[in-house]
Amino acid sequence: MKNMKVPDARILAMKTIMMKVFLLMFSIICMIFTGNAQSNSAPLENDPANEFDQEITQGVSLMNKGAYKEADTEFRAVLASVKTVPADLCFYFGKNSYHLQKYKQSIDWLTKYIELKGSYGTFYDQATEYTELARAGFKTTSSSKNSSKPAKGNATASKKASDIDCTEHPYVTCPVCQGDGVIVQKGRLGASVYKTCPYSDEYGRMTCEDYKLYVKGKLIIPEQK
Repeated sequence: MKNMKVPDARILAMKTIMMKVFLLMFSIICMIFTGNAQSNSAPLENDPANEFDQEITQGVSLMNKGAYKEADTEFRAVLASVKTVPADLCFYFGKNSYHLQKYKQSIDWLTKYIELKGSYGTFYDQATEYTELARAGFKTTSSSKNSSKPAKGNATASKKASDIDCTEHPYVTCPVCQGDGVIVQKGRLGASVYKTCPYSDEYGRMTCEDYKLYVKGKLIIPEQK
């Protein structure tokens, strides 16, 4: 009978060991999940969209009231502080820039919003509409500025580069944007995306020297110089 009790004692010891191992593994798993939950929740405090939400909301409120300069100040304060620009801020700043008649700036930021959010963005329709308005406004102001300047010193890009005297004609009409100052490209789902021309100045002109490089295929986009 004493020999019959030995297997029972061994089985009991094995069960005890297995229970301890199970509890240890369970504790480790709980610690891992707790650590992940804490690490996932911590970044929310540094989320720029949350941290600067009050300032952005204040800027939107000012913009809706027609206080565009004050709204511009609020938006710029956020842009100067945030590391990652929230997509919605791109729209608000672009829209507000349009009302300040800063059309090229408006086009740039509205385009950025469309690139980030695509046609699924909450403000996609408004962004597209304001981009069109900003483009029209930019063309109007560029035309009026050009008409108010003397024609001397400008040449059309249709002339051969070798025939243009850069001393007499320091500028030509930009052949890339055709003097509009804006380039129209196709974005996601065929939507039109407007970008300011990187080759021309605010009047839609290209320098004579750059034009000669452009014709030779040697002109580098200014941002890449």
